[in-house]
Amino acid sequence: MAYFDAASTEPLHPQAREALIAALDAGWADPARLYGPARRARMLLEQARTEVAETLGARPDEISFTSSGTQAVHLGVLGALHGRRRAGRRLVTSAVEHSSVLHAAEVHERDGGSVETVGVGLTGAVDPAAFREAVLVPGTAL
Repeated sequence: MAYFDAASTEPLHPQAREALIAALDAGWADPARLYGPARRARMLLEQARTEVAETLGARPDEISFTSSGTQAVHLGVLGALHGRRRAGRRLVTSAVEHSSVLHAAEVHERDGGSVETVGVGLTGAVDPAAFREAVLVPGTAL
């Protein structure tokens, strides 16, 4: 199992610490620029992307690094909605989603999309039948 976000609750794995120190020493420049150190930073970034892709069984162009779990959720939710815009502009969430999902839903709604929030029962569990019914409404993208 590969878990990439311990939400600041765990120390860095020794290999991750080594990689971070090496990146700080050799990859400190802006990888989007063209001068020498920046090209080196870009090569290190692409090497990291390739290694993560191999670990996950993905292609390097499918790997994005984010600065936080919240940013990752926003990119995932809003990106999926954008990619499925032909299916509709409707998002279904549950009332017990992580706040980052609910914030992405607010952004989607501000941008003209619709959001349906499915409630939970007394135990805090989402009713699968209610969620299924909400998802099956025409125009639901995610």
